[in-house]
Amino acid sequence: MFIPNHCSEVSVINAGKGFSPEKILEKLIGKPTFYLTKYVVLRERDGQLKSGERASLIQLRTDKDYLLNTIVGGEVLVQPDNCLTIADPTIDEFVSNQVVLKAASARSKDDVEGVILSGRNKNITFVYLCEKKLELPLKILLVDTIPPKPSRLDTLTKASKDAGLISEHINIERLYVDTSTMVKETRSESVVTFTPCPADELIDIRHPITSFETIIYKAKNNKQPLNIDLIGCSLSRAVLKRLKKNMGLNIEISLSDICPLHAARKIAPITDVQGFIVRCCKALNGSKTINIDDKPLTVLPWTPSLGEFVKGIDDLISQIIGLDVN
Repeated sequence: MFIPNHCSEVSVINAGKGFSPEKILEKLIGKPTFYLTKYVVLRERDGQLKSGERASLIQLRTDKDYLLNTIVGGEVLVQPDNCLTIADPTIDEFVSNQVVLKAASARSKDDVEGVILSGRNKNITFVYLCEKKLELPLKILLVDTIPPKPSRLDTLTKASKDAGLISEHINIERLYVDTSTMVKETRSESVVTFTPCPADELIDIRHPITSFETIIYKAKNNKQPLNIDLIGCSLSRAVLKRLKKNMGLNIEISLSDICPLHAARKIAPITDVQGFIVRCCKALNGSKTINIDDKPLTVLPWTPSLGEFVKGIDDLISQIIGLDVN
């Protein structure tokens, strides 16, 4: 299964009533084409795409030049009898998760090999389908920390849905790592609770310590070892260990792990979801997709933007369905 990298790679030709894709391809050889063009959609008419019209798809080979390339060959990817056309103003043809899942959901016949689509922007793109059928809706799990409520990923999910950027064929489930519960479960008064990541101040009347500077001050002024219940992650624990070594701090650390990635790893073997999206403070630039328990997991930065979130959804869906973007 693959889609073009961008709508600009797809040209559209009115090939006339009852056209033959092979004959049209022969006529195109030797002709100039825009340098970005890789594919040609053949139609029987001009104007905006309509659902159910006859169409075909050709992939081109060109000699590269500046702005205009020369068509030297190509192949017919999808014959008209195996091609489905969909015009749906509710989808955004620049958002791959919407395009691909719309095409997969509309595949009612086994012999459909390609789906030509247009959306709210009136551009034309396509999905070249594989033999494998998808069981829809796809189920993905968002793993995030609370408080705050709603979580960052919940906020981005709502914004994405409101903007029409997430396919209706995706079911989103949630798993929360509740830091307020961890604070309340602090073992005893002799233990200092340390929450380096932001948390609601009202989760505990003792107001947990929130800065490394305070930990250093307390450790230096304590004759006894300072027992720290760290409500954080492996990175914050590593920072404390480095401070202990470099500054000779008399501290003992017990970690209550809030990392969404670690929480996803624990639940992966026992959940039926097809993929995961998590936040991680170690992710600094964009998203990254890895595999856990043979399922794809997309890691977003700790403060992802709406664009990064939607791209993370796209990347995750691409991995789940084995999508190539040419």
